[in-house]
Amino acid sequence: MFMLLLAALCVLPESSNAETTTQSFTALRFNFDSSSYISYYPDMSPMRQSFSICLWIKKLRPGNGAPFTYRYGEIFMTDTGYHNQLFESDSLNGQLTSKFSTPYGSWYFYCSTWSLASRTFRIYHNGELIGTQTTPSGRTLEAGGPLVLGNYLPNFFWHRFGGEMYNLNMFSRELTASEVASLSENGLCTLIPESLEDYRKIKWEEILKLSRSGTVRDIDTGCASYVQLLQHLLEKTKEEKGAVELSLNRTLEGLIDVQGNFNSSKEELSAARGQIGTLREELNNTKTELEETKTKLEETKIELEETKEDLMNVTQSKCVLQRGNLTKWDVFYSPDYYNKTFTRQLYRQLQSTWNTISSRLFGMRITDKLIELIKDLDDGEIKTCGDLDS
Repeated sequence: MFMLLLAALCVLPESSNAETTTQSFTALRFNFDSSSYISYYPDMSPMRQSFSICLWIKKLRPGNGAPFTYRYGEIFMTDTGYHNQLFESDSLNGQLTSKFSTPYGSWYFYCSTWSLASRTFRIYHNGELIGTQTTPSGRTLEAGGPLVLGNYLPNFFWHRFGGEMYNLNMFSRELTASEVASLSENGLCTLIPESLEDYRKIKWEEILKLSRSGTVRDIDTGCASYVQLLQHLLEKTKEEKGAVELSLNRTLEGLIDVQGNFNSSKEELSAARGQIGTLREELNNTKTELEETKTKLEETKIELEETKEDLMNVTQSKCVLQRGNLTKWDVFYSPDYYNKTFTRQLYRQLQSTWNTISSRLFGMRITDKLIELIKDLDDGEIKTCGDLDS
C-alpha cells in the first residue's frame, strides 16, 4: 500500500483527479507504409526562442523510421538514433546510435531541448542526457512549416515509421535535466506535471483529434485503468490521512492538556518548595528558640541548685546547735534575724523576752561571731530548736 501511494504521488500531477485530468492514455500505431501519417501546421511562434519536444516511441521493425519531423529537417529525429537534427544540421548524425539500445517492441522515452540563450541542443534517452550540439548565435526556430508524425514527409518512402507513438508534447521552454527525467521516471504512464502545463503548447490529446492519412490506429496503453487505480488509492490515502490528522489533533490536544497539568504540577511543586523553605526557616528558628530555652533551663537548674543549697543552709542555720546545746541566742540563726542589721524593730521583737540585750548592739550585723559573743555573755540553755520561738 505504501509503495503504491508513493507511486501515486509521483505519477499523478499536482491537484489531479479523475474529473480534471485532460491527458489522454491512447497511443497511435502507424502502418509501415509511406501513406500512414499525420501532417498539420501548428502555431510554432511560442517555441521560436526555446522549446522541448518529448514523446514515447516503440520501434516495431528494422529501418530508420522518422517518428516526427518539423519543417523538412528544422527538427528531425529517427527511431534508431542515427538522425538527431536541429536547424538542418547533421553534426550529430550517426553519433548517438549506440545510445538507442531499446529492443524492438519496447517503449523508450525521447526528449530534445533547446533555447536561444543556451545555444545548446540537448538529446535525452529515457531521461538521460546522451548528446549535445551547439547552435549558431542568433539562430531561432523557423515558423510556418508542417509537423509530420509517422514519416519524414508525407508519402516519403525512406523514413516511414511503422511503429507506435504516445504522448508527444511540445513545450515553449527549455526543460531542465531534472524536469526531463521526471517525465519518464514512472514509465509510460507518467503524467505531465501541473507545473509544466502552462508551457505545453502542442498537446497529445489535441493531436489525437487531427485527421489522419493511411492506417493510423488508436491503441490502449493501459494507463487509464492504472491511473484510475492510483487515483483511487490516492483518495483512499487522503481519507486515511484525514483520519490520522484527526487522531494527531486529538493527541495534540491531549499533549496540551498534559502540558497544562505539568505546568500546574510544576507551579504546585514550586509553591511546595516555597512552603518547605518557610517551614525549614521556622524549624531553624524553633531550633534556635529551643537551644535558648535549653540554656535558660540550664541556668534555671543552676539557680534552683543554688536556691536548694541556700534553703539547706537556712534550715541548718535555724538550729545550728542540733549537735550540741542550744541557747536562746540561737534564734539569731533564723531567717528573720540572720545576716541582718540589728535594729530597734528587731530589738522590740526580742525585748519582751530578752531584757538583757544591751542597746550597744544597735548598728551591728548579726553574724556568727556576734551570736557566739552574746552566747558567751549568757549561759541560758535551750534544750530544743523549738525553744527558740518562745
